[in-house]
Amino acid sequence: MSHDAVFDPENRELYTTLVRAPDGYSFGHAAAATYSLDFETALAIPIAIVFRDAENKDEMLASPLALLQSVERLAGRMAIYCDRGRIKDARPNTARLLSLYEKTIIEVGAPGGGAFHPKLWCIRFEPENTVDPVRMRLAILSRNLTNDRCWDLALCLDGTVEDEANEDNAPISKLLRALPRLANEATRPTPPKFLISLARDLDHCRWDKLPAGATKVRFAVNGLDGERWMPPKGDRIAILSPFVSSEALEDLAAGYDGPGQRRLIARAEELDCIKPEVRELYEISTLDERATHFEEEEEEITCSADLEGLHAKAYLVERGSRLHIHLGSANATSAALRPEKRGRTRNVEVMATLDGPISRMGKIEDVLFSEGFNRLLNDYAPSESPQQDAAAAAEKSLEELRCVVSALPLDLHCTQQGDLIGLEVKLAGKAVPLDLPPGVRCFVRAVTVPNERGHDSADLLAGKDQALSLGSVALGDVTRWLGIRLLDEETKIELAFTLGARLVGLPEGRDEAVLRAHIANVENFLRYLSLLLGTLGEGSFLESETGGEGQWLRRLSQDGTSLLEPLVRALSLDGDELAEIDSLVMRLKNSGGADDIIPKGFLALWDSFAPLVKRKGARR
Repeated sequence: MSHDAVFDPENRELYTTLVRAPDGYSFGHAAAATYSLDFETALAIPIAIVFRDAENKDEMLASPLALLQSVERLAGRMAIYCDRGRIKDARPNTARLLSLYEKTIIEVGAPGGGAFHPKLWCIRFEPENTVDPVRMRLAILSRNLTNDRCWDLALCLDGTVEDEANEDNAPISKLLRALPRLANEATRPTPPKFLISLARDLDHCRWDKLPAGATKVRFAVNGLDGERWMPPKGDRIAILSPFVSSEALEDLAAGYDGPGQRRLIARAEELDCIKPEVRELYEISTLDERATHFEEEEEEITCSADLEGLHAKAYLVERGSRLHIHLGSANATSAALRPEKRGRTRNVEVMATLDGPISRMGKIEDVLFSEGFNRLLNDYAPSESPQQDAAAAAEKSLEELRCVVSALPLDLHCTQQGDLIGLEVKLAGKAVPLDLPPGVRCFVRAVTVPNERGHDSADLLAGKDQALSLGSVALGDVTRWLGIRLLDEETKIELAFTLGARLVGLPEGRDEAVLRAHIANVENFLRYLSLLLGTLGEGSFLESETGGEGQWLRRLSQDGTSLLEPLVRALSLDGDELAEIDSLVMRLKNSGGADDIIPKGFLALWDSFAPLVKRKGARR
């Protein structure tokens, strides 16, 4: 690997490739941590896994049911932990799908009172050949689970689970085991069953060849207890951090001879707020604004310039003959690096360290300040510190209020009201009443209701009302996610986000109602069968000249006989296709939606296959 490959701006990786299984393996389970997320990006992860294995991607895209079934299966094998109050506002047209992620996405808080800020993925891949070992992937990132276009960094490691323990992985395993208890005590969900075994496998994972010429890799976590990570001192240091604080930069500069031994790359607006005497400790650069805008007239395809802003975090330290590259989530700020109560930092952060000889890894100039990256940098020129106007003050106030509101334990009570479900939100447990600041309002809505205004929640938060009615929705539109909107009336500044509540009294059949809403008609049901049964190898009924989609769909709707051959073939191949069909039929029957979606000819045929499928499953 060339010296400049690590930080070369053209060395890009798509987020979804992180979850792609190696050849001969399939996705098993995953635990992820992120500061913020949006539902669209989170939903793209299971879809990417499905598409990797899909025989016909166009057919998959054309089948809402196929995507729904696939996302539903995979969501149960994933756990995504994010900082509470940092889920972006959900769009009503995608909100119904959010019920699939009710148990997958868990909001947590930092024990030190700051931000839950780590970004990582720990993934287990199962071998298709049972004699092969289980494989793991660990990704330490600076990027959140969102669709932003900032400059970010990622370290991706692949390894094999072995009998002998690997103590170097202990900090990450400790973080995984701690995640469930960081949720709100009054409403925390049951931890996913696979999390314990995932952490255990990580304890025994040995990593393959390390990147960037490194010979060692270590990990550290700040904010869980009194253990504190800081880059070890050396001969020279270079810091890449979009957000900075004077106190943290002073700590990082200590022990070095002069500005020539300390280099800093940060956002200009952040540097403007740093004490001048602290800035003098470093040689400082910023990202050239011209490098963050895509020039359409000059480029025909998307490239590194089609990115906006600096979000990567890294600390490079030369110590004698060795180079240490520290990368992960920690900015050069007090909240990330300086201990407070009980010796822990306010934020929870995760960092990885690649360590190796300079003869293999290169010097700081070779690794970070390569020709490709240098051309994007400018010398920093101070400007006046920004004056806080009324709008900026309102934004800061609303951000502080977001943290308080998102920490409240909320219950969403469901009540049957004819064909609809009435929704009421209540404070759970022993929540302390909250009086909103003067001139600030808080509105709450069910995310599946296209009501952008929401319902005024001041009396509920203050404890004057026991419950706040959010209206009534169809059963398939019930989800635990609430849309929160904070408004400063004077400046009209708004802040919107999604917050999870605990569902209370959810009627049976909600998941089936969601399923039925996405099938909608016979054609979607039959298209899903075509995806399941149309890829069973040579001789498939979809391959014949008279078995095109339009022909077999029409014949199936009449008597179902065109499916006899592929059903028999599926039974003999001992796959999971028939079990999936059986589960779908049963769920549709339970939701009362079988008669108008499943053709009668198919139901009559399936009555003969269902007992065989059940007996076969019992023998496995």
